[in-house]
Parts: sequence; C-alpha cells; structure tokens
Amino acid sequence: MGHIVIRVARHAGLVVLFVLAAGLGVATGFLLAYAGDLPRISALDDYAPNTITRVLAADAQVVAEFATERRVVVPYDDISPLLRQAIISAEDADFNRHVGLSMSRILITAVEDVIKRRMAGASTLTMQLARKLFLTDEKTWERKIKEALLALQIEKRYTKREIFTLYANQIYFGHGAYGVEAASRLYFSKHSKDLGLEEAALIAGIIQTPERQSPFVDVRRATGRRNYVLEQMAQEGYITREAAEGAKRQPVVVRGQPTQGESLAPYFVEEVRKYLERKYGAKPLYEKGLSVQTSLDPVLQLAANKAVDDGLRALDKRRGFRKPRRNLVTEGRDLARSNEDRWNRPILAGDVVPALVVAVGTAKGPVQKRTAATASATEEKSPLAAGGVRVRLGNRYADLGREAVEWARRRVPAELLKVG
Repeated sequence: MGHIVIRVARHAGLVVLFVLAAGLGVATGFLLAYAGDLPRISALDDYAPNTITRVLAADAQVVAEFATERRVVVPYDDISPLLRQAIISAEDADFNRHVGLSMSRILITAVEDVIKRRMAGASTLTMQLARKLFLTDEKTWERKIKEALLALQIEKRYTKREIFTLYANQIYFGHGAYGVEAASRLYFSKHSKDLGLEEAALIAGIIQTPERQSPFVDVRRATGRRNYVLEQMAQEGYITREAAEGAKRQPVVVRGQPTQGESLAPYFVEEVRKYLERKYGAKPLYEKGLSVQTSLDPVLQLAANKAVDDGLRALDKRRGFRKPRRNLVTEGRDLARSNEDRWNRPILAGDVVPALVVAVGTAKGPVQKRTAATASATEEKSPLAAGGVRVRLGNRYADLGREAVEWARRRVPAELLKVG
C-alpha cells in the first residue's frame, strides 16, 4: 500500500512540475514576444522634451511664449526636497526600495481588477515614466506588460535619482503645464525649489487627475487631495504628525493664473510668430524652446499703447452716438416677412437706444415725484437733484445722473422722430 502511495505522489509531483514548466514557458514566450516589440530605452540618454519658446524684449523681459507643452526642465537639485518626498508619498511610497515593479501593489490591484471587473492602477513611478514616454494611456493587459518590461529596463540602466528627475520633468500638472517647475510657476508663481510644505503637497496631489484636482477647477477637491498627501508624508516618516496637521489647516492660496495674460504688444508678437514659423517651421517654434531676442522697447510700447487708447476714446467721444446704417422701412422691406426673434427681445443692460429727455434737474434740491401707489407727492433723492436728466423710452421713464449722459450726443426731437 505504501509503495502505491509513493508512486502516486511521485506522479503527482511530476504533473505539477510539468504544469509549472509549461506555464513558465508560456509566460516566457509572451514576455519574449512583447520584449521584441519594445522601444529602445537608450533614447532616454538624449532626453529632450518639448519646451517653451520665449520672445524677449530689448531689456530681456519676456513678452510672449509659444508651446504645445509648457515645460521648464530642471535638474534634481533644483527640485525642493519636500516636493520630491510629496510626489513619492503620493504616487509610489516604495520607489526607493523596488526595482521598477511593486509586487505587493500588483497583487492587490490584480485582486481588485477581478472583483470590480475593471483595470485599476498599480503603476510605480518608473512604470508611469515608461508609459508617458513610450506608450499610450490605453487600459489593456498588453500595455501593462510592456509597461512593466520597460520599467525593469529603465531601472537597470538608470539610477533612482535620474529616474525621478525624468519623471518630475515629464509628468502633466494641468492647464498645459508639464513638469514640476512649470507647475510651481503656474500655481504659486515661484520656483519648485522654493515651495513650502503645503504647496508641495498640493502640487503632488494634482498628478493623479490634473483635470479634476487643480485648485483652479475645484478648490475643495484639491484641498482634500493635498491633505491626503500630507497624511502619507507623515506615515512615511518624511514629516512629523504635527507638521502635517499644521499644513492641513492652511488654506489653499494660488498666486498664478491658468491662462497667459494679455501681451504687451500683441500685434508685434504675432508678426514675430509668423516670421519664425515661416522661416523655421511650426515644430521648432512650439516644441524646441527657442529664445527669441527682439528690438521691442517695453517703455515706448506702453506709451504707444496709451496714446492709441486715449486717441480712440477721444475720437469716439467726438463722434457721439451713431445710429444703425440701414433702415428697413426706407428700404421698402416687408416687415411681416423680415421679422426676426432678436428684434423683439427686451432691452438689456448695455443696449444703446435713443430716448427723449423730458426733464432736466438742477443741483438746488430734491425733486418732487408722485408715485402711483400713494398718489401723493413725496420727496426722493434723484439723479435730477444733481443736474441729471429724466428720459422717456416708450412708456417708461428713467432718471440718469450727469455722468451717465456726459457722452450722449445731443439731437433735436425732430431728428429722432423722423423716419430713418
């Protein structure tokens, strides 16, 4: 009987070994098939991402920027230690301990994938870098396998310091900003090396979903994510619990703006842009980070801008109100067939319409005004008391102050009431 048991156990062991060997062979075959289709990691040796082209005035002041990706590449030492710790805490706590893959995260995520029947994230910083540089964001098992293989190759070829620097300069932070330096300037108008604790935590928190957790989009969500990052930093031992709680109590205050401000010389800048694109092409202009020196004098340009603005205002005031150039009645148009809904809309704020002045006030005292509700004379403070006017528009009346009518062009009633 004992011999039979031993023989069965021996056969069972051989079957298990055969199954394991077959599974390993299949897995190896898959890996080799995908490995042959991977991009060359050595391309990172010449890492040159898209950067910002800047147009400079004669005094080196930046007057315009052109870019498809707003990025300013910075070395490792120019990234605040707090920001480095915040990013690692938020995105990959085991970054300094793994070799590109985090087996614990992969196993946990695999179970979640099966239970929830959807792809969840288990990517390390290195895997995210591989995806951003060489792959797409398509959620498939094929992409995940390629991502893992590339991460292993990157970890084998580059140091942790080099990998983090590549990641920090490549990742997207919303509103067209790529990399930690552009993000720091966008949200706080300062360099990434100068960020405080709560600022670093907020920027690190944006990485997960920039379009949703930007403070320009949703301050409440951005604050919640920032506080989560602070909690993770305390848990990893980068900061004390007291420091985390103190930073959580700080309100989110952004000092930048999500869009570029108006250019000092928009027409001049547009001519420069057209010249550069015509001479060098669109790709160098928007992706290669050119530095363009021009002869523009900011002081003279500001003076010219003011002169044009003052001149246009003076011209507009001299010409006064201008009526529409066309009149459907004098043109013999059939109004019944020419009617449009927009012609029948109510008068809105900002509309310019002719009105008849029915009273002119003085600065001697309040105006006697009879109200329909009381049918008695009551004294009310009115713009007429300060030298304003009362105008009639259809069956409605309005009192306008002196400042409201100082630009009005004077017309006689006969001119306003005549056809056309």
